[in-house]
Amino acid sequence: AGLEEGVLQELATKAETLRVRDSEIIMTLGESGSAMYFIVTGSVRVHDGEVTLATLGAGEVFGEMAVLDSEVRSASVTTLDDSLLLSIERDVFYEALANDPHALKAVLHSVLQREREIVDEIKTRSTKLLAYEKELEIGRRIQADFLPGSIPEIGGWEIAPWFEAAREVAGDFYDIFRLENSPYVAIVIGDVCDKGVGAALFMTLFRSLIRASSLYGCMDASIDASASPGAGAPGDILLNSLLTTNRYIATTHVDSSMFASVFFALLDPASGELVYINAGHEAPMIFRHAGGIDLLDITGGVVGLFPVASYGVQTAMLDPGDLIFSYTDGVNEAMNPAGEQFGDERILETAATAPRDTQPFLESVLDAVRDFAAGAEQSDDITMLALRRLPPDHDG
Repeated sequence: AGLEEGVLQELATKAETLRVRDSEIIMTLGESGSAMYFIVTGSVRVHDGEVTLATLGAGEVFGEMAVLDSEVRSASVTTLDDSLLLSIERDVFYEALANDPHALKAVLHSVLQREREIVDEIKTRSTKLLAYEKELEIGRRIQADFLPGSIPEIGGWEIAPWFEAAREVAGDFYDIFRLENSPYVAIVIGDVCDKGVGAALFMTLFRSLIRASSLYGCMDASIDASASPGAGAPGDILLNSLLTTNRYIATTHVDSSMFASVFFALLDPASGELVYINAGHEAPMIFRHAGGIDLLDITGGVVGLFPVASYGVQTAMLDPGDLIFSYTDGVNEAMNPAGEQFGDERILETAATAPRDTQPFLESVLDAVRDFAAGAEQSDDITMLALRRLPPDHDG
């Protein structure tokens, strides 16, 4: 716009016509470039990786910045359909403008106008981003309310949790609560598939369903709830809770395809008996005071994927001095800059020298994970629980 007819004619005679097919890459971010392109027909996507920055159509131009300042390409451009382009090289462009100051002024005006439009778009996006971040912060605070505000004190035992979200909100969850009119203490740790807001919403649903069905009974009439919480066997309570939760998620939210791995246990503090179901979760580790390690293997599939599910109930005994450690895959699958995973073996190596008090134990594992990651971005939520039966001579 604004160029004299003679300048346009000169550019037209020296422009190269390009016919390009759908999904063809015209330029790549970071490469050097010497040509600008006009779209005659078709459309292109300006992008940085998978992030689309702009969509351009007939009559629009791209690649002009590399021609004007000789810098590398600031974005990639890929066609969205079969397109016809005109390509003009830097030398041709400057030669056409060299003897016409009005033409140079018109080009500068056009570039500045485009920059103003970009600034306006950035302002609009920044405003939306600030509003989104505010909503995420509200969501983070609400989600935090779904985690235990305090840990119940259990005589002869110590418990320590750790929860660290990879993003503003998380898909991991844990819970520790007493069953009413019962000696048992419920211990839950889970990991909802995927990450972000969707996983966070389902995290609150899974956690609430498990707690409610444990405390107040079975909510699904098709599931045998003959053993009421607080009165029935611990295995019945576990089964009723997970079967109810599984049925609800898999039928009510079938289109979401969301599921969670869950380790759910009931502890009898007096005897040290731990009755549990491991629904597709990482195997908790029992570090024995007398030496040796026991793994509480998987006893059923993940929760929420199929309406019909079955879960096995197992029992473990925790003797004085024993510590049980449960975690989500943000621990063992944490990666270093080389792409290696932390792995279960490093957990075992760390545990061999870690203090047996629960909080220092978790801090040792967390320090080892962070040292291994060596500054690499945390890719998943990290949630850990440590439960220890105190020896008789413990001074705490």
